[in-house]
Amino acid sequence: MGRGFGPQRNHEDEQTALQWVFSILGEPVPQGNFDDILRDGNVLCRFMQRIRPDLMTKYKPSDQPAKQRENIGLFTEACVQIGVPGTDLFQTIDLQERKDPSAVAHCLARLGGVLQRVRPDLPPHGPRLATQTHAF
Repeated sequence: MGRGFGPQRNHEDEQTALQWVFSILGEPVPQGNFDDILRDGNVLCRFMQRIRPDLMTKYKPSDQPAKQRENIGLFTEACVQIGVPGTDLFQTIDLQERKDPSAVAHCLARLGGVLQRVRPDLPPHGPRLATQTHAF
């Protein structure tokens, strides 16, 4: 199934991520592939607006590829500001050019883990991130 590069796609993880995103949006999950649904960045930005509207003030829905790339970048920047480690982010081409959709699912799982700590009012998704403890 894979191209021999990167991790193997896990369609179950992708569907779980979509269900989580759309449950927070309060919308039914649309029919289609994971990457097709998220590819233009609009769903991800609307999702982030629901979680942290203050981080998505520059988002504008668009059908133009350049603006879509910008929107994907706004989403990943917001992930960092919420606390997702940079090593868990995806690159714009991973989604828009379908280079590594599994990286997008991984980023959403890490975002879900961070949100379990900072927004426990939201439905959980992904492994909860451990809180740092100080050794004495």
